Amino acid sequence: MGMMGASLAAGLRNQSSPPSITGVVRSDRSKQWIVDHNLADESIASSALDVSGLDLTKYDLIVLGMPIAANGDLLEKLAPMYPTDFQRSKSGSLPLITDMSSTRTFLEEVATRHPHLPFVGSHPMCGSEDAGPAAFRDNLFKDRLVILIRSTMRNLPGEAFEHLHQFWSSLGSRVSELNERDHDLVLAYLSHAPHLVSSLLATVTANRQEVRRINSQSPIPITGGGLRDMLRIAGSNPEMWKDILHTNRKYILESLRDFRTGLDELIDTVESDSMEWWSDWQTRSRGFRNEICGYEKDR
Repeated sequence: MGMMGASLAAGLRNQSSPPSITGVVRSDRSKQWIVDHNLADESIASSALDVSGLDLTKYDLIVLGMPIAANGDLLEKLAPMYPTDFQRSKSGSLPLITDMSSTRTFLEEVATRHPHLPFVGSHPMCGSEDAGPAAFRDNLFKDRLVILIRSTMRNLPGEAFEHLHQFWSSLGSRVSELNERDHDLVLAYLSHAPHLVSSLLATVTANRQEVRRINSQSPIPITGGGLRDMLRIAGSNPEMWKDILHTNRKYILESLRDFRTGLDELIDTVESDSMEWWSDWQTRSRGFRNEICGYEKDR
């Protein structure tokens, strides 16, 4: 139960009829923190995230909130706890499983090895550059998008999607569906590569010693709002982003190469003497921004 898991628990706690919550964390310190802040009815500390001792019949839903590779390991650990002929549509005695991971193909490949697992992937689009349960926000999921994964690798029961639609909607989220390939492609361009570009921008800027020296000598940093906006996500949670890079490398590389092509074209254009391109280029970019961000009118 990191930042996302703690935020999920806090959001559920705010409901008029909150469900019973069990939080599994990796340290006694996090366990005590969860208890002190009343984010769970029960908190279990396990550095190895051993779930074999859990009585799964106590739960309706399991939400995996670890980095992607750890969520894959948890699916592998949960698989033997379900009968190989398990069908949730015929027996509700064991819980549905979902997660909150930022890439999807890797976990679909894990789940495909265990076709009896009632796993439907979720991706809440509401992360933070901060990590750990202390960074929780009880309204983190409100008015944010949650993408459910309609797997192309497995057949999943419709009732599982209905259950998760209701679950995320109860937190104020907007719910949509994508398959794992489309998800990973789109997220590479709209989330993953921008995080890397933000970190690169911070690094390139700091590596210019004159800029670094002059900025450090100022009474306050000489940073405009634009730079602060672009650097906000630089250096986000290294453990989580290592997994994102590893499990979505193909599409992240495609997007970074497109960024490189666009940057080379921009450099060539700026080097030219003509400025006739500038107004149209900025206007077109503003239009793309409005389209991508869903702005109804220009701002």
